[in-house]
Amino acid sequence: MPERVRDISEFDLIDRLRDALPAAARADARIAEGIGDDAAVWRPDIGEAILITTDSLIDTIHFRTDWTTWDDLGWKSLAVNISDIAAMGGQPGLATVSLVLTGDELVADLEELYRGMGRIAQRERVVVAGGDIVRAPRDFGIHVTVLGESRRGRYLTRSGAQPGDVICVTGTLGAAAAGLALLQLESDDPRRTATTAPLLVAAHTRPEPRVRAGRHALEHHASAAMDLSDGLFGDLPKILTASGVDATIDLAQLPVAASVRALFPDRWLDFATRGGEDYELLLTVPPDRIDGLTQALSDFESTLTVIGQIDDVSASPRLHARTLDGRLEPVRRGAFDHFRNDPS
Repeated sequence: MPERVRDISEFDLIDRLRDALPAAARADARIAEGIGDDAAVWRPDIGEAILITTDSLIDTIHFRTDWTTWDDLGWKSLAVNISDIAAMGGQPGLATVSLVLTGDELVADLEELYRGMGRIAQRERVVVAGGDIVRAPRDFGIHVTVLGESRRGRYLTRSGAQPGDVICVTGTLGAAAAGLALLQLESDDPRRTATTAPLLVAAHTRPEPRVRAGRHALEHHASAAMDLSDGLFGDLPKILTASGVDATIDLAQLPVAASVRALFPDRWLDFATRGGEDYELLLTVPPDRIDGLTQALSDFESTLTVIGQIDDVSASPRLHARTLDGRLEPVRRGAFDHFRNDPS
């Protein structure tokens, strides 16, 4: 019989999960004390500010275990937090993980969860330094907190956008929403077996935080930044409000993968503007800095696309979009809701 959480002690489970992490994700010179003590002890570099972010994922609300592997779930649960540090141009360093368990979970599944978490932790030089395990009456959940450091005391925020800045995004938009839409299709829908389907599903289940892109954005003096978790029309207004400015987006310039357009010809624009969970970086950049930043990102095969501009200072920030047929229209703010919109 496979072991379930209720079959072993909490302390045995902690040991098993710790051992599922690679050595580099359990210890680092910056971490004086990690898993095993009442609290982790982290020694940040002298003079650096500490960046802190936290996120929660709840079964059936943020993920479904019949759609994602435990390895991918571990990766994603840490990646979405690392993405927040990346959006501020910071270097992630330490993570704590709390699991909310019913007791019915298989120990092997949780070990696989930590192996997935350990893969991205090792790559991004993050140490998983502790956390907590609690019992819940119903739903499994993961709560992750990540601490990072500024770079030479500097970091990006949402509040620095200035009139004349260009608005740009890394990578492409809408792939994660398209991947989720594929998972929601009937099993006999031919789009589920398309050659490009696995890449789109992976965009949803295994996002890539843009840590290096965030570092270069800071070095090339981007004026404002955030990661795209709630969709372009859900997140860009947050920058506008924080900065007190208006903006115009050109929908024809949005970088959307050909596969998204081909598989969802009637929905790709909604995915790109309101889809969410792309975890690309949304940046505002002074015009004289954009060429240098574009070249810096291309050096490690990352793309940067200009999609609009910051307009006037405004007490009531407004967002307009130039439509595909050239009309200028006000934008209704908000993100696409995966669980309320019809997935057909």
